[in-house]
Amino acid sequence: MRLMEMSKDSLLGDKSQTSRAQRPADVIYAIIREMISDSTVRVVKYSEAEQRCISKGFTPAQVEAALEEYEELNVWQVNQARTKITFV
Repeated sequence: MRLMEMSKDSLLGDKSQTSRAQRPADVIYAIIREMISDSTVRVVKYSEAEQRCISKGFTPAQVEAALEEYEELNVWQVNQARTKITFV
């Protein structure tokens, strides 16, 4: 489904005339990705990531859904104890 949307978007050409709101999962991914951008460590504390996302207005359920979605895409792994997120 997501791939299909991206494929359709590429056919639209210049996007300056239309702007599409980002999905919460994509924004949450960007927030968590930012947390490792200035470090060589590829691990983020789960609690810190969750707090940062909640402080930006997302619900715990949205954070959990985003974590699961990106884990299924093999972007990161959340340990079983749910204490850390490791980027693959």
